[in-house]
Amino acid sequence: MDYRRPLLAVTPTLDGDVLAALARADIELSGRELARHVRYGSTEGIRRAADRLVAEGTVSRRPAGSAHLYRLNREHLAAPWIEGLAGLREQLIERLRAHVAGWRQPASVALLFGSVARSEASAESDLDLFVVRPVSSDPDSEPWHDQLLELQHSATAWTGNDARVLEYGEQELAALADAPLLDELLRDGIELFGSRRTLRRLARAGLEG
Repeated sequence: MDYRRPLLAVTPTLDGDVLAALARADIELSGRELARHVRYGSTEGIRRAADRLVAEGTVSRRPAGSAHLYRLNREHLAAPWIEGLAGLREQLIERLRAHVAGWRQPASVALLFGSVARSEASAESDLDLFVVRPVSSDPDSEPWHDQLLELQHSATAWTGNDARVLEYGEQELAALADAPLLDELLRDGIELFGSRRTLRRLARAGLEG
């Protein structure tokens, strides 16, 4: 899945980018403003795409001086699905949170990080997950290992991106204290379970220990 252009999951055309931009905006946009939101294709190409969608009824258009203003027609039967596709990244985050929250052996911290967390990922990007194993959990136990495999397999199935789980035990976090990875996790990581504050505390505690 391309997180920058989520409607590519169902359509390869510029029309999908226009629909995604209007679904996120919830305001009227001129052709020029729409082009700034879309960032792909020419302004004229984006206007033509918007006009095609007006003909389909999914986009409304009204004149404003010499320009036209476009807006997603949220009364259209297709509007809920368009909004859903435009919000695939947010839906992924909520699904990941629900999945990790249901673990029988809870993690100390679980974060989504990397290009997906930064909304920069393309269809070729990995989906990076960071999981901290509590001291009470045996790293070789089958239940714990199965949870990690299920998370990895499920996240790949949900998105088409190759999910990678990076696992650290609490006692191993001291190795990250001065590593660029820890800075990235604390800066960009999206909390799925636990918090970045807990990760920082555990890393410092491991270093002091």
